[in-house]
Amino acid sequence: MFSCNKAVLFLILGWTCAIAMAQSANSMQLPETEAIAQQRIALAEEKKVILDHFHEASKACWKQFAVNDCLFKAKQQKYQTLSPLDQREIALNARQRVLKELERQQRISDKTQETPKDKAMP
Repeated sequence: MFSCNKAVLFLILGWTCAIAMAQSANSMQLPETEAIAQQRIALAEEKKVILDHFHEASKACWKQFAVNDCLFKAKQQKYQTLSPLDQREIALNARQRVLKELERQQRISDKTQETPKDKAMP
């Protein structure tokens, strides 16, 4: 169980680092993009706390007589607690897609503005 939480944490942190590296490579880094990255880090930390709590609750279930019922309730609690975080993550993904599309449109418009200048020089 702990290795699953650890794998999820490393996956989230790796993804967050990849986003941060991609943002630093972009010279036109927007403040909102930075805010999204910070919110992703906060979400990852909140998810880690929830998953750690689930791990402890599931360990405690094995000390009880009704193990399956206890595990079911622990999983149900975990999913109910993670649901709002998942919704926030979906909203962040949507905002990030919009920002990427705006950046792409800006690059395209910059290229179309530069092209006539380049053709006039030769």
